[in-house]
Amino acid sequence: MNLEKLSDIPAKPQGWVWKGVIPEGQVTLLMGEPGVGKSLFAMDAIARLTRGERGLQFVDQGEPGQVILFSGEDGIASVVRNRLDAANAALHLVNVVVNDTDTSIKKPGSARSRLDEETQIESLELYLTLLHESGEPCRLIVVDPVKSLLNATNGRDDAKLRATMEKLTELANRTGVAILLIATPSKVEKGKRGDWTPTSPVLAEVARSVWTIVRDPNEPGRRILLPVKTNLCETPPGLGFTIQNQRIRWENEWVRQTAEQFVAESTETEKLQNVAAKSELSRVADWVKKRLNDAPVYTNDLKEDAAWHDISATTLMRALILLGCRKGKEKKADGRWFWRMPDPLTGPVSSGSPGLQTRTLEVKSLAEIYAEEDQARALANPIKKGT
Repeated sequence: MNLEKLSDIPAKPQGWVWKGVIPEGQVTLLMGEPGVGKSLFAMDAIARLTRGERGLQFVDQGEPGQVILFSGEDGIASVVRNRLDAANAALHLVNVVVNDTDTSIKKPGSARSRLDEETQIESLELYLTLLHESGEPCRLIVVDPVKSLLNATNGRDDAKLRATMEKLTELANRTGVAILLIATPSKVEKGKRGDWTPTSPVLAEVARSVWTIVRDPNEPGRRILLPVKTNLCETPPGLGFTIQNQRIRWENEWVRQTAEQFVAESTETEKLQNVAAKSELSRVADWVKKRLNDAPVYTNDLKEDAAWHDISATTLMRALILLGCRKGKEKKADGRWFWRMPDPLTGPVSSGSPGLQTRTLEVKSLAEIYAEEDQARALANPIKKGT
């Protein structure tokens, strides 16, 4: 055991690839559902680093740095390069893992290799040494997505995943490089623990900085980058953005909210919306009862009356089904459809044809009507033999 007085250890300030978001010498985890813009965020971070920027605040500019990108799903030439071009990245500073099985120090491995293989991490560290000795050290390693390059992320071997994450953390600490992992929660995990839950809790436990990207439920097309865990600084604010032409467009104002607060607020909003929907359905059901109380009403007349009372067609149909209302059609060639309450008919239809009597009406359940409609369509479009 080697002990040393803390006073003899010189203090080292925390450096940042993206101030407040991606720390140097540490592992950062970015999570989110498919299609929210995680990979585009990574492209934006890579581009800014190659231009010597430290995130969105240009006053924190520094020296441009090299980047190593493990892209396990997107094509290098057809997707990655185009996205980095759109983000104005200095491409000569971006090192990508190509489809080559060479594991020598010239390359960190193949796109299909696994970072949980000891030889691959050793090869990666040797490549980092080469870049450092060249005078242009690597500042950032991006693994997108983490499940494609870490075999243990299937959730069945947390011990192996933890061991791999610890090795990556040690690599980041030794070299000072920042490591950004991109992960997507499974549907099961999302239902159990919320949108910001990682593919495996081990990833979030080991990472020193954890962020998520979520969709804004109130504004289609808008995304929000939100903090989940920040162990190296005060919790920074989130930031909204949109995606235009394969590039992120950041907003000018901060979002003062964490991922946990967002999930709580979204859950509460969903509950309120459900209550409001039930209240609206109850209101419409009461209206339907009054409207159909005395006599059946033609379908078109019922829809027009509902629209006049600010009732949507969907809510009207739900109320009719909830009340068990019956749909019928007049027994004549040009007969019209109508709705009635489930009680026996006692009078004529209430609008138009005032002399219409009960015996001229043919009443059927919705199931019967739908079955007849399906049969009619089948007869009208017979299946030809051999097709």
